[in-house]
Amino acid sequence: MLKTAFRFAALVAVAAPTLAAAQFTDSSTYVVEPKYPAAVYPSSYVMNNTVPWDTVVMPFSPTRVYSTPEQDTVVSDESRILNAPVYFDFSDGLRDVNYLQAVIPEATTQFVPPPTEGQPTTQTAQVFEKSWNKNEKVGNNIFGAGYVINAFIKATTATTTPKTVEALAEGYVYGKAFNVEKELVRARAYINGQQGGSNSGTAALYAMGQTIWSTNLYATFAPAPLNWSRTFFDVSKTFMIGPVPVTVRASLSGAARFSLTGEVGPTVARLTATAGGSANVSASAGVNIVIASFGVSSDLRLINVNLPAVGELFWPLCTLDWKLKSDLQLNYLSGTLQGFVKVKILFFKKTWTIKIASWPGWTRNISLLNIFGSLNLGIC
Repeated sequence: MLKTAFRFAALVAVAAPTLAAAQFTDSSTYVVEPKYPAAVYPSSYVMNNTVPWDTVVMPFSPTRVYSTPEQDTVVSDESRILNAPVYFDFSDGLRDVNYLQAVIPEATTQFVPPPTEGQPTTQTAQVFEKSWNKNEKVGNNIFGAGYVINAFIKATTATTTPKTVEALAEGYVYGKAFNVEKELVRARAYINGQQGGSNSGTAALYAMGQTIWSTNLYATFAPAPLNWSRTFFDVSKTFMIGPVPVTVRASLSGAARFSLTGEVGPTVARLTATAGGSANVSASAGVNIVIASFGVSSDLRLINVNLPAVGELFWPLCTLDWKLKSDLQLNYLSGTLQGFVKVKILFFKKTWTIKIASWPGWTRNISLLNIFGSLNLGIC
């Protein structure tokens, strides 16, 4: 068998690198503490000086004038019962009681189904076929991510029909924010070789379901690796931070990656493809009422994954040599996202802070699959 020694990859389509980010809304309001139920206020409602304090050492009255000792007593007891430090704000001369609300369970707890994995095999007098797939999720409904990887090889060995060899490698990455889960990146490559017929294939890279690159594959191929930055989608959700409904907007952005090499001919199908992607979260916050201040901060990284997959079929003469291999290079769930509100309460301020996400980060670099063999076709 002669092997073609040249490389070829004809570019079919390249989309503009500025895909508009889809926007979604989770209409439910997250209640952090029962004492602050979901609430809606008229636009521009003034909340300053209307929220009572928690301490009972002194009754709260917006119209009363409190002496300096009374003010000290209120602030001191408010700090004690909330276990909250007090800071002096030099910008306005007011003391600020900083209260970290109960950390929401989703901030630190993963809740996902277990990974699934399959290794179907078909072997008859006419068809040899092996496939492998794995699907794994991380995180929870507030923030999460995942990947799927597929590898497939097939040979038609019947003597009454033309010999054919096929190989496929596919991987995709998805992300979740505020109950909205979307496929972020998908990369797919497929080749087919046939005696006396077409010996070719296709490869494509998708972002948010839209084709951003594709090519035809012939002979020995090695297109230039791809690594494109993208903003994938935005999701808004309202959280009750203290008594204030704060709408947090999370934006998922990152990279779409793809590299592949291989060979296709009448009796050979070799494919090595690496799909990859990453997703990080930036955030902003908004309120429609008047308070002292509010904000949100984020350094949250959901996933960074490479999914190398190898599928090989080689038919030298009397035997069919095959291989399926896949590795995993995964970093996921690291960083924090938290929001705060600050409300003036007569003679001091009170800050409520919640952690919406807080992850330590995990890394895995492992072999998922490495199987191979040689099948005697009994034709020699």
